[in-house]
Amino acid sequence: MTHPPRAGPMLLLLMLLSPLPAPAAGPTPMTVAQIVAADRWALAEGECEGHPLILRFREDFRAHPDVSAYPHLVRVVWHYAPNAAGMPDRAASEQMNVFEDGLVAAVEPDRTAVLTAVVTHDGEREWLFYGTDVRAFARALRAIPQGDVPIDITTERGPDWSTLHEVTLSGLA
Repeated sequence: MTHPPRAGPMLLLLMLLSPLPAPAAGPTPMTVAQIVAADRWALAEGECEGHPLILRFREDFRAHPDVSAYPHLVRVVWHYAPNAAGMPDRAASEQMNVFEDGLVAAVEPDRTAVLTAVVTHDGEREWLFYGTDVRAFARALRAIPQGDVPIDITTERGPDWSTLHEVTLSGLA
């Protein structure tokens, strides 16, 4: 019966000092900047309290990228006169679209904030932004031409983006 050759002390030492191969990893998660640049949106429709609900969101944020640079949740809510289904009429939709385009153009290029989701339901459209600095967001908002718009703005610390993941996107498959 032959035995395999035994490793000498030098071979064992070399094996111990050699780096182990890196484990196979999945794709590298996208950064917030890459997600914004890709600009991939998804749409979900549902119902809440007997009224239709439309959710539009940047789908790549579902992967939980590093969001530590954007610790502030800024909610911008536009109140509109709803139709029987709770949705806005064409004129209100157009006004809100122009407002959204202006606000996104004011805060995203310099990464003051990023728009993550938009919820339309029962007389309200809510934009969820996560930002680096609430004051900078307010300055950008004041700088865009907007006229008299029926909005409310609230802010809160949300460094883990739990409102987006655990509330807004929680019911999605």
